[in-house]
Amino acid sequence: MSAPTDRPRHAVRPAAVLWDMDGTLVDTEPYWMRTEGELAARHGGTWTEQDSLNLVGNDLLDSGRYIREHMGIDLEPAEIVEQLLDGVIEQIRIAVPWRPGAVDLLIDLHAAGVPCALVTMSYRRFVEPILDALPEGLFTTVVTGDAVERGKPY
Repeated sequence: MSAPTDRPRHAVRPAAVLWDMDGTLVDTEPYWMRTEGELAARHGGTWTEQDSLNLVGNDLLDSGRYIREHMGIDLEPAEIVEQLLDGVIEQIRIAVPWRPGAVDLLIDLHAAGVPCALVTMSYRRFVEPILDALPEGLFTTVVTGDAVERGKPY
């Protein structure tokens, strides 16, 4: 007689997997922080690492308002967001900062027939170069922050 194990005899395949993007699939926080510092330098503003950390996970327009107030620059929040996106996308086009094992897992799930969706508060134009760096068809659905009326946590 064999000893019992904690593993099920047959692995259960998930019906689908929902992926967040930043922090799960990629880690772009260093890119955002670098771009925020460059924005401050370009416009004569002040910025600290703590300011950058205060923005992690925020809605982009909320971040734009925070930057305007705390960086002390005279740009509209939407303009700040566009400049940040330009800077971060430029860095992504040079090197996508994949999280360890994320792409392999995504490919394995696709090969196993498990549908995957990317659900992120990031804007579509930020997501596009990351999707372009992946084999086509790994995500059956992509939902971005600029395509929804209510963002996190809704």
